[in-house]
Amino acid sequence: MGITDLFKKKKDQNIDPVQVKKQAEDFMGGQLPEISDEMIDQILAGEMPGMPKLGMMQKMAIKGLKKMSPEKRKEVFAQAFGKMGQKGGEDKEKMLKQIEEMREAGQLNSKQYKIAKKRLGIKS
Repeated sequence: MGITDLFKKKKDQNIDPVQVKKQAEDFMGGQLPEISDEMIDQILAGEMPGMPKLGMMQKMAIKGLKKMSPEKRKEVFAQAFGKMGQKGGEDKEKMLKQIEEMREAGQLNSKQYKIAKKRLGIKS
């Protein structure tokens, strides 16, 4: 293995686009939103409500998205949201453990604890 092998990106060869799209739709709670050029311009200008300020690398990535065709853009978002949906169970367990630790340490009161569990989708 040479030094250049370390920097080559590994591509997932066994990605099923239909399954990824379904996982993304499940994660988003319905159909994937259409990301238009106008929406990307608003994100870059910082005019999108609730959007944090972007760093230089994030702006470069958004500009790369703008150059893509709408079909390719939708596919990229489906893959991203699909991966987020796959990891949901593991992340929920970690967050629940942290919430329990914060409650034991006295950092959360009972009302905050109930709200946090509700947002995770866990019934008390």
